[in-house]
Amino acid sequence: MRKLIWPVLFLLCLSLQMSLPQNQWFKFDLPLLLIYCLAMLKGAFAGGIAGFFVGLLQDLLTGGIFGFHILTRTAIGYYVGYTKEKVFKDSMFYNIVAIVTITVALRGCYFILQVIMAKGFSVLLLELALQDTFAYCLGNIIFVIPLYLLTERLQNWIELDDGLH
Repeated sequence: MRKLIWPVLFLLCLSLQMSLPQNQWFKFDLPLLLIYCLAMLKGAFAGGIAGFFVGLLQDLLTGGIFGFHILTRTAIGYYVGYTKEKVFKDSMFYNIVAIVTITVALRGCYFILQVIMAKGFSVLLLELALQDTFAYCLGNIIFVIPLYLLTERLQNWIELDDGLH
């Protein structure tokens, strides 16, 4: 029964992401952070599945290019889960560096799509993309550690329930 906390937590993060206002200099991606945390705790398969379904919900609920969130979230969830055994995941510095790298790569993919849709490169587009990337990095850095600690405790709580039966 406690395993149902993950879908509820993802829906809560999606709701917060869509309802909380974000300004130019401070943005965050709670669903991405939760996919990262789940993949670090449960592995590649769980991360990929969570990334796919969260990406699908994001694509259905937001405008933009359909499939972008599905592909990026699935790839991130799988890759983070795949590398979880190869890194020291309890290092908070690693989590910060990893989420900054993921955020920059994700915003880079988004910038490439914007250039394609705009049918050409412009300095203003690059300037806005860099500002957006910095804002997302700042927000994700602030939220990754508390969210990781929360999900780690939730996972321990779920495993405690599994051990009782």
